[in-house]
Amino acid sequence: MKKFAAIFILLLLARWWFTDPTISVPTNDVTFSYIVKHTEGSGNSDLLPMLVALHGNGDTTENFYETALDEFSVPVRIVLLEGPITMGTGNAWPWTPDDFKQYGDAVNEAIELLTDEYPTTRKPILLGFSGGGMMAYYQAVKHGRSYSYIFPVSGNLSNDLLGDDSSDPGAKVYAYHGKSDSVLSVGGGRNAAEILSSKGIDVSLTEFDGGHLGIFKSMKTDITNAVEKKILSLK
Repeated sequence: MKKFAAIFILLLLARWWFTDPTISVPTNDVTFSYIVKHTEGSGNSDLLPMLVALHGNGDTTENFYETALDEFSVPVRIVLLEGPITMGTGNAWPWTPDDFKQYGDAVNEAIELLTDEYPTTRKPILLGFSGGGMMAYYQAVKHGRSYSYIFPVSGNLSNDLLGDDSSDPGAKVYAYHGKSDSVLSVGGGRNAAEILSSKGIDVSLTEFDGGHLGIFKSMKTDITNAVEKKILSLK
């Protein structure tokens, strides 16, 4: 019996150890799983700039970090939020107006709670890819003052996803989109940039030669360098 009890306790501890932490949003009844990565020499208790990253639909936080965000060399805390919708072997972000409102507000509040939990210099930077890029665009319109800079990559946005006309422009937006993107066309990125501009948001769109997965391939170093420059400006 004692041996069985010891094994049971070890299994519980293993489950706790290998389970991602979560952040609950009290006003929205939404809970997000997340993982935290630090550049070498940094830890949870250090005062650091924060980069919040939103993966693409069907992906996982760990895979997104390992394939797109593993080249950062400046001191930074990278927090990767997990999409709230199960999709294949990963997770996804919402794609209906009502869901965008619910989860968009929840993402903003979760990030505010995370900046209170971890010592953070100034406002966080937000980066989102594909479905996460759509959410990043949404944050730029609805909660722009919560961020220092926003980097949507291979995302899009339409007016119907924004719901009401209220907006809160703030952060400068640096968007990236592949000219031969066959998943979310570059026209969607152009439309998103036009919507942001019409709402008084300072936005630039960089179009690159390549498809949807530029952040993993041809544009990985360029995007990493661009984000690093903004991280350094937050010190």
